[in-house]
Amino acid sequence: MRLCTLRTETGEDVGVSVTGGIATLSLINATAGTLYGPTMLDIIQKGEAVALASTVASLPDLGVPAAQGGPEFGPLYRCPPKLWGVGLNYVRHADDLGVRQPTDAPGSYMRPPSTVIGYGDDILLPSQSQRVTAEAELGVVIGTTCRDVSPEDAPSVIFGYTTVLDMTAEDAIRVNPRHIPWAKAFDTFCSLGPWVVTPDEIPDLSAVRISTVVNGKTIASNQVAAMMYDPYWQVGYFSGGMVLEAGTVIATGTPGAGVINDGDTVEARVDGVGDLRNTVRLKPAKKHGDERV
Repeated sequence: MRLCTLRTETGEDVGVSVTGGIATLSLINATAGTLYGPTMLDIIQKGEAVALASTVASLPDLGVPAAQGGPEFGPLYRCPPKLWGVGLNYVRHADDLGVRQPTDAPGSYMRPPSTVIGYGDDILLPSQSQRVTAEAELGVVIGTTCRDVSPEDAPSVIFGYTTVLDMTAEDAIRVNPRHIPWAKAFDTFCSLGPWVVTPDEIPDLSAVRISTVVNGKTIASNQVAAMMYDPYWQVGYFSGGMVLEAGTVIATGTPGAGVINDGDTVEARVDGVGDLRNTVRLKPAKKHGDERV
């Protein structure tokens, strides 16, 4: 099953990929007399994926043609319980930063929900950084609140996979590697979506290819198989030290990052999962007397 969040005239709705287009969750509920959701995070946290897929399969005439101009996607959801990032999980990315590749465990960091945007939203370049990079990543969406999960059991707690576009104020890291949490924390620095796909849609996770694309040029591309620490290992390792709540998103690392500037179009492409695209803009200057953050 493939799920997304759609912007609608009345707010947001969950979308489900069906033959002929995307069916909204509100239509599915109205047709089948069900009460799924109503949000993507609700579906994940209530464990409704299997039942929802069965309901959709029982409604063969549910196909809804895509809207003219294509669907208007929103972020999968705006406030993941945890938004956990993994760094330097490919050798190439360590080379990008000119740092030593970790050999005991990957780099990692937490980022705030204010970083979250969705497909088509603007990435805002902050005045505090003169070198921002963007990188494509495979995102793991946790489906079952868990702790101390072994890598072998990790598939049992994964709801699905999504596409992540992860931004970094790279000059902050070059000043001091301890600035990583700040370099990742700027508003709009984490785009999620547009799709989350359940594991049955991915026959071979190791073969999934992740690509960072800036202005149509592929900056870096590699498969999950080339990761130093695969997604199942990551779920096992990080769940050993903290609870991973249902809805947690783990960005599993990038094959490489590209510098982005005002007006650029940047894409994260994850084969079999989805393509994510955003435009880069300078953050508007703060007006005199405007005390908002």
